[in-house]
Amino acid sequence: MRLSHAIEQFTTYLQANRRSPHTISCYRRDLAGLVRFAGDADIGALTPDLLHGFVVSDAVQLKPDGAVRSEVTINRGKAALRSFGAWLVQAGHLANNPAGGLDIRRAARQSPSTLSEPERKRMLREVGARKGEAAARDRVMLELLLSTGIRLSELVGLDIADVDLDGKRISIHAKGGDTETRFLNSDLRRRLRRYVRQRNQAGTESPAVFLSNRGTRISTRQVQARFHLWLQWAGIDRDGLTVHSTRHTFGTRLYRKTRDLVLVGKAMGHRTVEATAIYVHQDDEALEEALETL
Repeated sequence: MRLSHAIEQFTTYLQANRRSPHTISCYRRDLAGLVRFAGDADIGALTPDLLHGFVVSDAVQLKPDGAVRSEVTINRGKAALRSFGAWLVQAGHLANNPAGGLDIRRAARQSPSTLSEPERKRMLREVGARKGEAAARDRVMLELLLSTGIRLSELVGLDIADVDLDGKRISIHAKGGDTETRFLNSDLRRRLRRYVRQRNQAGTESPAVFLSNRGTRISTRQVQARFHLWLQWAGIDRDGLTVHSTRHTFGTRLYRKTRDLVLVGKAMGHRTVEATAIYVHQDDEALEEALETL
């Protein structure tokens, strides 16, 4: 079997096992680099030496502009190779995983970018002071991001049918294709109820909660552009802030309020405590204390 054909079958396997579209896209891109490096060879040519040579090559180690890739990106490429090799063995195409010896070292996790409490309040105040339908929509989007910690993709993917105000929750389509629920506090429910009532008068067939000015589902790119506008309105000029910073802000605020890593992890849909620990990056003593209580 040729390498390109095996990669296509591997992609189908990932889709069948409900791996996230982002993971599948990244793995395909990493494995396409292997095809460019080794040619569309027979999979029998995949040896540990060949894969080790690929990993240390400029194709993996350097960006197109010559800059060194991050350890996180290189580790992802190694993970793609190991997963692909494991599938080749599982499917009976190879006897052993040629990528099994690739070592994936945990990269140091950077502290996430968050809004300070004064910045959070100022942004909410400034967005709330704006007039018009777009501003009203923006205020609810910002409140939802900051009060639930949902991701940008989960925000734009939210449908009217996913909102259960009487049940005090929303259903989100989370990473990996899972459906999860997020709790809505009373202030957010009140604001969302008013917004949904106005939104239902838009006369659109779109099921989306948040609409663009064309009456269609708002896109991630549009929300990102609006977020930078919100920063501008609030007079916040600081590198590193993105829409994802609202999720980090939520996690950090909830931990400071509860000092409970497990509760924060549950609220954010984390599967491991390690994923939640980044939200205590400014309080090592509290982190040690919280871990001792688990």
